Amino acid sequence: MKYGAVGDGIADDTSAFQKAWENACKGSSKTGSVHVPAGKVFLLNSLHFSGPCIPKPLLFTIDGEMIAQSDPNKWENGENGVIPWLIFDQVDGLAIVGRGLLNGQGKAWWDIHCRDHPGPNCIWLAPTMMTFSNCGNVTLKSLRFRDSAQTHVLVMGSQNVYISDIKITSPEASPNTDGIHITSSTAVSINHSDIAAGDDCVSIGDQVNNVTVSFVNCGPGHGVSIGSLGRGGTEVAVENIRVWHVNFTGTTNGARIKTWPGGTGYVRGIEFFDIRFSSVQNPIIIDQFYGCAPNCPQTRKAVHIEKVRYMKMSGTSATKVAMKLDCSGESVPCSNLFMRDIDLSPADGIDSVSTLCSFVQGSAQGIIRPSPCL
Repeated sequence: MKYGAVGDGIADDTSAFQKAWENACKGSSKTGSVHVPAGKVFLLNSLHFSGPCIPKPLLFTIDGEMIAQSDPNKWENGENGVIPWLIFDQVDGLAIVGRGLLNGQGKAWWDIHCRDHPGPNCIWLAPTMMTFSNCGNVTLKSLRFRDSAQTHVLVMGSQNVYISDIKITSPEASPNTDGIHITSSTAVSINHSDIAAGDDCVSIGDQVNNVTVSFVNCGPGHGVSIGSLGRGGTEVAVENIRVWHVNFTGTTNGARIKTWPGGTGYVRGIEFFDIRFSSVQNPIIIDQFYGCAPNCPQTRKAVHIEKVRYMKMSGTSATKVAMKLDCSGESVPCSNLFMRDIDLSPADGIDSVSTLCSFVQGSAQGIIRPSPCL
């Protein structure tokens, strides 16, 4: 408010936020912090919060409501495949906290998205709500996110990012509204959060290692997905991903790994532990023919999936195939998979569940239902 923000939800407060950030980042304000007060609604267009900053950590407290400009015609084009709403770039040491709400007002974008509204003027790219680009030592805590035009939280080129106690909500039918997407990053944790979205609750892209997703409620949405990876023949490097204590409710997938044929590299060191499914389609799925089945190109190249552990997983499947492990082929099978204590039963309306496997090597312990094909 000190920098001229009105906070009535009608006036554009973008420049006030930009000035407040620049003063806090340069250390010219005494506190080295930005505070968005409760009881106000701030209408904002694209904001670029650039570092490096002098205060470490810089505290960004959001107690009020921030709403995105809802008219797609008032946004500039994106770059590098992202239209950012709030982007933090090259900031090392950042704490974003508070009980506030970020509202992406995405419906006008969904209504012109090519998936559901094909035509000459449809769009594939829409604003991402909050982006961390080339950042380090970031804490994001306690905020609520609603109705992003596209991905809600994007972590790219960053390390040591800690996300906890957040709530993300967007309609099940909203296109590409992933909860949290991670790419080219290391040491990211997401815990004690609720995510309901139109796409993956959490998606893990390429060049990612050391990620923990724990104590998360996911649904509706497309599950927790590693991938898709290897599109266009790219070389993949994803490892050390832990998905623990996650509840999936009514999602289209649960524990998912998805790759395109023709990619190379590896996905390894993956662990799904203490997972509960409630009426979930494809509770356990590896799909190495993503995006092209049934007309996939013939190729001996594939991303190698290995050292994947599935342990203490139970609940109901909304599809007959509760476990689908569809691996690339003889030249690059999935290897060293391990299952222990898995109990999947049919959801209402499904008479029985089964397992489908191709080119999988591994072992199992304890009770596995339906019976494994390892």
